[in-house]
Amino acid sequence: MSLQGKNALVTGGSRGIGRAICLELARQGANVAVNYAGNAKAAQETVEACKALGVQAVAIQADVADAAACEAMVKEVLTRFGRLDILVNNAGVTRDGLMPMMKEADWDAVLDTNLKGAFHCMKAVYRPMMKQKYGRIVSISSVRSILGMPQDYIAYCTSKGALNMYTKQIACEWAKYNIT
Repeated sequence: MSLQGKNALVTGGSRGIGRAICLELARQGANVAVNYAGNAKAAQETVEACKALGVQAVAIQADVADAAACEAMVKEVLTRFGRLDILVNNAGVTRDGLMPMMKEADWDAVLDTNLKGAFHCMKAVYRPMMKQKYGRIVSISSVRSILGMPQDYIAYCTSKGALNMYTKQIACEWAKYNIT
């Protein structure tokens, strides 16, 4: 499959699974915007690895839990690449513990990044993708979204389970615009 001429934004793209996704998109010919929250060095390493594969790549710092930051990030991608074809919601955090002892701030931090971050990003890409009548959105989840775990992952499991349903519902609503 060739993604030649396509432009992608990968949240949490500087390390781990996000970096692997960025590199595979670049191997397939897509230009890549590498979103990162705080590790500029890792993001730049990912950018350089993508460029070495013959595509354009840029690092963009944004906290996906912040709606305005997501809007600005998408605007920067559109300015740099002219359009945005692919969004990969990969950014995620975990701050779990036993539910009765969990701090509300930790619960909020996990849901704000893992679920609300996808909401902000999808909301930011809606108009450009709708206008071009094309878009592909992938949300990275986890086996922990469908299976209970004996470990203390209540916020993470909850956020990823909700992300699954949110993404399915958006697919139903936006299919008429060729956004899948």
